[in-house]
Amino acid sequence: MGTAFSVYDIRGRVDESLTTEYVWNVGKALADWLSEDGVVIVAQGEAANATTVHALTEGLLLQGRGVVDAGQATKDALQGIVIDKQAAGGVHIAHDPLQGIEIITILGARGVAVTQENGLTDIDQLVQAGNFVPAAAKGETSPL
Repeated sequence: MGTAFSVYDIRGRVDESLTTEYVWNVGKALADWLSEDGVVIVAQGEAANATTVHALTEGLLLQGRGVVDAGQATKDALQGIVIDKQAAGGVHIAHDPLQGIEIITILGARGVAVTQENGLTDIDQLVQAGNFVPAAAKGETSPL
C-alpha cells in the first residue's frame, strides 16, 4: 500500500505523506470507487487539519459527488448519519495529537468501515494511478 494507507484507514503527517494534492486525489479516488450514487458525508474530529478536510472535500466535488458537511462529529456519529441519510459513504478526518498525524477513516454505504479487506487497497491503487476524469459538473456542498 502507499505510504499513507494502513489496514484500517489513511494516516500521515500533513505536508509530508498527506500533502494537499495527495488528499485531493484520495477524495477523487473515493468518489470514483463508491459504487452507489449519492452524497458523501464528511465529518471532522476535534483539531482536524482544515486544509486536509478542504482538499478531500474538493476531490469529491471535482468528481461530481455531492458532499454533506457534518461539521465536528465522532466516527460513531458519522456512521449514524451515513445510515440515516442513506449516503453513498462517509469520511471522518481526525487529528491524533500524540502521534502528530491526521487519520482519515472511510465508511461505505450503510456505514460499513472500509478497510484493506473491502476496498481500501482499491482506493490506494486509484490514488497511485492518478487517472481521474473530472465529472461534467462539479458536485455541491450542503450543510447537515
